[in-house]
Amino acid sequence: MKTKIALFVLFVLGSLTGTMAQSIETWVDSSEKVPVEKIYLHTDREFYFTGETIRFKSYLTDSRSGKLIPGAENIYINLVHESGAIVSETILLSLNGQSHSGITLPDTLKEGGYILQAFTNYLLNFGEASFFQKPLKIAHPAGSLRAIDRIERSAASREMAADASFLPEGGVLLENTSNLVAFKITDKNGYGIDASGAVIDQTGETVTDFKTDYRGMGIFFLTPERGKSYHATINGFPSFRFSFDSLVSTEGTKIQLINHTSNKLIINTKENSGKFNGETFYIANMHRGEVLFYRPVKIETEDQVLKFDSKMLKGGINRLVLLNSNLKPVSERLLFSKNFKMNELEVTTDSVSYAQRSEIKLNISGKNSSSAQKEGHLSLTVVHENAFPESGVSQHILSSLLIDSELNGFAGPSADYFTDAGLPSESKLRLLMLTSGWSSYFWNNVPPMNKPLEFKQTAGIDLKGVATDVITGQPIDEGEISLVIEKDAEMAFLTDTTGKTGEFTFPGLVFNDTAKVLVQAKNEKGRQNTAIMLNPVLKKITPQKSDLMQAAGFPDVPADLHRIKYTAVQEWNRFDAKQRAKAERLHTSEPVRSPVENDSHFRIYENADHVVQVPQNEASSGNILDFLSGKVPGLDINSEQVSIRGTSNFDGNSTPLFLIDGVPLLTGNNTARTGPGSNEEEQPDQHVIETVKSIPMGDIDKVEILKSSQNLATFGTEGSNGVIAIYTRRGDKDIPARAVKGMIEKSISGYAPAKKFYVPKYTPENKNWETPDYRTTLFWEPEISLKNDSVEYVFSSSDQSGTYKIFVEGINEEGEICLGKAQFVVEEQK
Repeated sequence: MKTKIALFVLFVLGSLTGTMAQSIETWVDSSEKVPVEKIYLHTDREFYFTGETIRFKSYLTDSRSGKLIPGAENIYINLVHESGAIVSETILLSLNGQSHSGITLPDTLKEGGYILQAFTNYLLNFGEASFFQKPLKIAHPAGSLRAIDRIERSAASREMAADASFLPEGGVLLENTSNLVAFKITDKNGYGIDASGAVIDQTGETVTDFKTDYRGMGIFFLTPERGKSYHATINGFPSFRFSFDSLVSTEGTKIQLINHTSNKLIINTKENSGKFNGETFYIANMHRGEVLFYRPVKIETEDQVLKFDSKMLKGGINRLVLLNSNLKPVSERLLFSKNFKMNELEVTTDSVSYAQRSEIKLNISGKNSSSAQKEGHLSLTVVHENAFPESGVSQHILSSLLIDSELNGFAGPSADYFTDAGLPSESKLRLLMLTSGWSSYFWNNVPPMNKPLEFKQTAGIDLKGVATDVITGQPIDEGEISLVIEKDAEMAFLTDTTGKTGEFTFPGLVFNDTAKVLVQAKNEKGRQNTAIMLNPVLKKITPQKSDLMQAAGFPDVPADLHRIKYTAVQEWNRFDAKQRAKAERLHTSEPVRSPVENDSHFRIYENADHVVQVPQNEASSGNILDFLSGKVPGLDINSEQVSIRGTSNFDGNSTPLFLIDGVPLLTGNNTARTGPGSNEEEQPDQHVIETVKSIPMGDIDKVEILKSSQNLATFGTEGSNGVIAIYTRRGDKDIPARAVKGMIEKSISGYAPAKKFYVPKYTPENKNWETPDYRTTLFWEPEISLKNDSVEYVFSSSDQSGTYKIFVEGINEEGEICLGKAQFVVEEQK
């Protein structure tokens, strides 16, 4: 039996029996909860336009220690529209608690509110309340200034009250006693709004007025008198009426929080009838499924004041519960403790203001000397302030792990609870705890420690299906199943035997992007009179209505961000017109770079040195390298080697940098052999070449070759051997399932690959390029390791002036949350 801290009041020691002591220990053990994982996704921003990419870093942690979970585990990520439609499904392979990737938003995506949802197979044991949920807004770029003006006017509309809830402290209103009552008034999407109202008795007399203090929340005091009834009304909400009658108790006890400081916690047990005099109650404190301490209290007076050392609380939300003599909860209250360790990061730049297209140096270090000795795993985003709501970032790793993941339902944008803007942080957290009742505390519904769980931690992709007789439809028992999986010019062959219901499983497959699979089934006689049905690889989750409301109510993309996007589009159009006019004057047939609006491909360079268009029905070449052979001056393709004459690298390597839709091919990142337990050696160049050759010719739109010093400067040392940029046709779908008797061929989704963030590197040679640069995210780095010394990054500002925010988040090896922020200004050149 796990030892707990038992605090005894001296005057009641003699009254406790051995039976009661054993009973409370039994209650403590039965209250122990199974551990729960927690996921957080750090996104580069919160407002996006179609055609852009949502970039994110995942952190998978243990709920008890806060540490990153070691080993490999699948993380499933869905992008859900406010209508409930899942528009994107992604699998990440979390290694030692971390992974990163991105979701590219197609031009055809419906605009509106979205939820970015993340979960593991293990979290299915605890329902959607355990999932990570983050609201985002995605818009189509405004086509005109008039449209932007309409967006600005619509943002001024005021939401009306749609619901209100009233929660007395301790869960009950004691008759003839002064009771603290918290309330929250929300709009139709569950977001708190400013409002006011009154409590009125049965005679129509106003007992007290009330108004909100913060995000629709507020408090007032109410003393119910015997024989009277009370109800609440909301100004401007004539149909609303809330009766307090069901909450009033003539004979009861409850918890009242008198004071909570960094040193002391003072609690009062209130009793209003004398009925419980002489009975022994217990006060217990719980945190994330553990009973931290308990204390018996003998009811002798109307008020029993108990004092505790605040250090006995754990950081985050604690649940104080009052148990009666039968060890049944009769009252409870949530309170927030700041007893958590945090590594506050120091983030600085070499200047507070910069010119457009100038170099920016950013430094990150740990402020706390003790925390700085522990390795921190961090992610960094540098983004224009308009890419977040006006109130600032709505969620960060601290608020997600300590608030959002601890409460059911929607707590509102949680990051602001840790700032003193508008109202002190302690006051905001107090209101949140008072308006979060029993059903809101996530851990109340977590299974006890001794209950077996259905869903386990999983890593690898399981390909499952069922084989049946093609004539009778009966399952194939003891049939032979063969699987051929093809990925990046590599093939694997696996076999299995069907069960009694015809089911089969090929577990633990590890590959990135998509792979082509061929499944063949034979019955027990070796004949192929069979039909095969494959189960979906990705897990389908039905979003909750409250989550969809949260997405719908998230602030709209502001007009100022639309203006930035509108300016970028107009500048691209002007640039394209000038390029086409230049080509016509030179009477050249050499293709010129097309803007985003014309070919849907985004580039960070100005003009390619050579462009090769691939015909849509090209079938004469086996792969893209064969197709390019002899078509590009200076491009040498010989067997398994590719080089571009006129480029060089001092390490002797001559393979160019390959980009697929702007994403660099990373060594060893796209092979089916990559993953847990893999120990195979590969030649990096050979692997990259094989990956390029495996791209179906029908998927490729065009290839652009970069070899001039001006173009290669953009990519730094990684582009010193030249760059070959391959662009695929937009809107292409995965290979559809093709089934014949006894066989099925299908394209299945694998792990989302890591996506490197490329930005222009401006030099004196390319600083004056006419190519427009209106990036919203200036810099994104999801893989930062910080220990002892500081780390430094160098990137460039863009053409867009304004204030830019820097956010650094992460967790160190001891489970301490790491946070840092800064800002700088890019000034418009006159």
